[in-house]
Amino acid sequence: MTNNLTEFATDSDLIFCMGTNTSECHPIIAMQMLRGMKRGAKLVVIDPRKTDMAKKADYYLQIPVGYNIPLLNAMMNHIIKKGLHNQKFIDDNCVGFEYVKHCVKDFTPERVEEETGIKASVVREVAELYAKVPAASFAYTMGMTQFVDGTSNIFAISNLALITGQIGRPGTGINPLRGQNNVQGACDMGALPHVIPGGWVMTDNAQKQAKNIWKCNLNSEVGYTMTDLPENIEKGEVKLLYVFGENPVMSDPDTHHFIHACSELDTFIVQDIFLTETAQIADVVLPAACWTEKEGTFLNTSRCVQYLPKAIEPAEGLMPDWQVICEIAKRIDLYGFDFRTPKEVWDEVRLMAPAQFGGITYERIKNRELLAWPCPDEEHPGTPIQYTDFKSFHPDGKFKLIPIGYVDGKEERIAFEKKTAEELNMPEGYPVGCGTMSEKPTKISPCMMTTGRKVYHYHTGTMTRECNALEFGADIMGAVIEISTDIAERTGIKTGDYAVVENKRGKIAAKVLVTPNMVENTIFTTFHYAEADANKLANAEDQCPFSKMNPVKMTIAGIRKIDEKEFKEIRIEDDQLMHPSELYRQARQAIPVAEVSS
Repeated sequence: MTNNLTEFATDSDLIFCMGTNTSECHPIIAMQMLRGMKRGAKLVVIDPRKTDMAKKADYYLQIPVGYNIPLLNAMMNHIIKKGLHNQKFIDDNCVGFEYVKHCVKDFTPERVEEETGIKASVVREVAELYAKVPAASFAYTMGMTQFVDGTSNIFAISNLALITGQIGRPGTGINPLRGQNNVQGACDMGALPHVIPGGWVMTDNAQKQAKNIWKCNLNSEVGYTMTDLPENIEKGEVKLLYVFGENPVMSDPDTHHFIHACSELDTFIVQDIFLTETAQIADVVLPAACWTEKEGTFLNTSRCVQYLPKAIEPAEGLMPDWQVICEIAKRIDLYGFDFRTPKEVWDEVRLMAPAQFGGITYERIKNRELLAWPCPDEEHPGTPIQYTDFKSFHPDGKFKLIPIGYVDGKEERIAFEKKTAEELNMPEGYPVGCGTMSEKPTKISPCMMTTGRKVYHYHTGTMTRECNALEFGADIMGAVIEISTDIAERTGIKTGDYAVVENKRGKIAAKVLVTPNMVENTIFTTFHYAEADANKLANAEDQCPFSKMNPVKMTIAGIRKIDEKEFKEIRIEDDQLMHPSELYRQARQAIPVAEVSS
């Protein structure tokens, strides 16, 4: 996030939520937003589902799945046409305004109304509100990034914020709400194929830091992404996979393909606190201490480092993750893994990235100083708001405005980008973005399908489904397939019926909820449940050209009503696929119902 999450409550005049089911997926942040609304802030929600936040919003725009760029471009079209853009901010701090102006000229509010039914007057009103209020904050999550045009979606958000000057001040900014509590920290620590704590692997600084502190020559080539991993394994490029704290069998798209690829590994290691679906297909499973049983730090979505004290002792033989990794490293004679405490690990982070973390000492963290990076020295108060000087990280200090278009099919994207660069005589290497649909409905798969979470469970349910109060209390319904009313009318499926959703990648079965809250011709379900994991059907073939993200939020599928017999057959098949461990299934069956429900 460019800003701190508390500013939704204290400073924002407009909170703009797009592709985020905030109240269910980020309830603490939603609480801050609702406090802001009580103070007088306006709320705009844009989403294919009429979520809880959408029902509370001052403006709700129900777009089709993936219709992000056309709407954002139409808002910018109107803002520029009415002269509501911040020309001084653009002149002083940005490059590329003419490129954006050119690319949004055909995206009018009237076009949005024609293509979606959303009134042009509403698009204009929301655009004017964003441009005119003193402080507008834009919040988004994976409902914007998990598409083949996910990076272009974020470019479009950035364009909107920059042409209106809604950045670098309290209550403004571009604010991705991280999906888990330490996603920001994992990225900052180098859990990306091109990054270490000292920066991008190919940069001089990263190379120097690795040489001086890690005593190694850092490979300057970008590594493999998780989205390329199954193919890398099948090509023989990856022989060993080590997974910890993740459950990719359920969280990655096209489950069958991922499981098949993992069967070709020479060695598969999983380190976790439960025998997850991924752990059950591993060669070696390493148990580890859970969060209450270890000391350390988390780095939250506001870039703040938070201290985690150990509350209880772990069971005999269990160690924190960092110790497990250090023990393995020492056994293969790797240098630099003789840490004795979490503080020593953190002190190395400060050495590796002094401009970012140098001033965030362990003592300051333990004293509950909520410090956001960058914090270069011990007198520095941290940086809760980025870009207060209106300077970017580019060498010239200017923000880049990126031209973004939208085409009918992914095959046309490269041609559009080339044509745009030539027409505008853009400098070589200047990025051009383009939106499109990764898949379109067909006769066999006539519906759009999207995925998400619900408030009772967290990601793949590894921890929350072990909580009886959630699993058998608040979430007694289990996996549910939500469908729009037009699908129900077309298929004759009613709420409470069993149905199967299927496409070329797989199928899942569950009970149905017919809801008027869904945009037409759309199916929604979650990836919390191994017995009906939506990611079995998700598209792992297509990728965003910038980030390589798969379009997990946009899949095509068919749906049909089934009887209870077929439902049970599909569930048994799924259980055998996702839980191949006979020991796991025997343990599950041995739990008495009375004990489970107590």
